[in-house]
Amino acid sequence: MASTTQPAKDFQVSSSTNSLSMIGTLGGIALISGLLLAIVYQGTSDIIMRNRAQRTSAAVLDILPGAVSQQLFTVSIPGNNGKTIPQNIYGGYDRTGKLIGVALEASDNGGYGGEIRLLYGYLPDKEQVSGMKVLLSKETPGLGDRIKSDPVFLANFNGLDVALNKDSEILKNPISYSKPGADKGPGQIEGISGATISSKAVTRAMNSSTSSLLPIVHEMLDELKKGGK
Repeated sequence: MASTTQPAKDFQVSSSTNSLSMIGTLGGIALISGLLLAIVYQGTSDIIMRNRAQRTSAAVLDILPGAVSQQLFTVSIPGNNGKTIPQNIYGGYDRTGKLIGVALEASDNGGYGGEIRLLYGYLPDKEQVSGMKVLLSKETPGLGDRIKSDPVFLANFNGLDVALNKDSEILKNPISYSKPGADKGPGQIEGISGATISSKAVTRAMNSSTSSLLPIVHEMLDELKKGGK
């Protein structure tokens, strides 16, 4: 009888040992994987940031026709919980150093694929948008990602009226969404058929950015004009 119980004890000890060994092995693999990911991130983050800065720099000159150089300014705008949010303003200048306009950033997290980040040109003397470039988008290929290439949609941002009131404090006509094919009023952006969510996200981003940044641009216009000298 005694000889029949011993194998059961051996099995329990062996099973427990194997489980601990497996847990240790998995833990070691997870630790090594985490270290490798951290090393890869550290090694590529500078490259990613550099490439992003280069794309942004090229986009600034694309959306400010006539600009051949640029100067970066950083301002702060009110955020949630009393905190401030840093915002970049890119001054674009012609060959003589004259201010052509500024390029401003805008973003919205309500796209179909998440965050949409863009850059748009603004001409202070005309109080108009001069163009728009999508810098980040994970929208559906062939549908939402048409915000980057659809000629009718991009035409919304060539000469878009963003005039401020007489005190340069708020937009006369907040930027709003217009259904595809509908008559547009001042400050309206015509959406893309089949890409309503993406079009509305761009519209919200533009309205939020112009509402908060354009008054600041007008306040610091003298400083911006000196930036190209």
